[in-house]
Amino acid sequence: MTTMITVHAEEALTELAGRFEHWRQTRATIRDRIPQALWDQAVVLSTELSNSQVARRLRLSPTDLKKHRLARQRSLPAESTEVTPQFIEITPPLPGSTLPVGTEIEFERADGARMRIRYRESPPPLAVLVQAFLEPA
Repeated sequence: MTTMITVHAEEALTELAGRFEHWRQTRATIRDRIPQALWDQAVVLSTELSNSQVARRLRLSPTDLKKHRLARQRSLPAESTEVTPQFIEITPPLPGSTLPVGTEIEFERADGARMRIRYRESPPPLAVLVQAFLEPA
């Protein structure tokens, strides 16, 4: 279970590393500050992966990443405000219609982390996967 989330986070880290590299190559001066959007994504990944792993891969100071993470935690609303998951009803296909080749389901947590599940045949134990993903770390 955790490995699926970790694999997704590592893929997201690789993608983010590319965005950091692009920013570094296209910034106007070497003293330009890292855009807040990049910091925010790095902070989200540091909740799934180790702070040092994220900092090393993105070529950031681990101390700076930790400071941004703490600042974000202070700016988030209190934990008492609970987010209610929203569900979408899926209706079965009409008789005579063809079934889709595969199914894809995507979930997103309030902290921005996403999980995408793709399958072609019988669905995996979705309730267990979703519960593990949505549980606070």
